[in-house]
Amino acid sequence: MKGKIEWIKVSAVVHSTESREKVSQAIATFFPFEFEIQVSKAVGHYGNPIEYLEVELKKSSEIKSFWENFVLLLKEKKDVLLNTLDERLDSQNVLHIRLDKQKAYLGEIELSSVDPVAIKAKLVVFPSKRDKALEFAKELCSIS
Repeated sequence: MKGKIEWIKVSAVVHSTESREKVSQAIATFFPFEFEIQVSKAVGHYGNPIEYLEVELKKSSEIKSFWENFVLLLKEKKDVLLNTLDERLDSQNVLHIRLDKQKAYLGEIELSSVDPVAIKAKLVVFPSKRDKALEFAKELCSIS
C-alpha cells in the first residue's frame, strides 16, 4: 500500500425523536472493539434539540482493526462503493462514506445519504495528489 489512513471519524446525529442508545448501537455496528463516543449538544434548524455523536480513531492499530472489519461488513456493497469513490473523495483527500443509520441499528450495512452514520477517513499519500489518493482508496476498499 502506498499510503496510510491518518484518522477515521464515525459520527451520527441523534434527533429529538430518537434514542441516543439506539444511535450509539448503530455506530457500534462498525466497531470490532471498545470505543468512546463524544457527545455534543446542538439545536436543529427548527429549534429542536439534537445531539451529535462522534468517535475519532487516531491509533494505527484501531484504524487498521476498524477498517478491516468495515470492509468485511461491506461485502456485496463493495462494488457500489468502488464505483463511487471518485465522488466520495474530497479535495483534502478525506474519504466520505455514509451508511443508513436505521439499517446499521439492525446490524445491516446499506450505503445511504439520508440521516446517515457518516464515516470519514483521512488518506495520506505521497505525493499528495488526488489520483494517488483515489488509487489508495481503491486498494483500501478492495481488501477482502
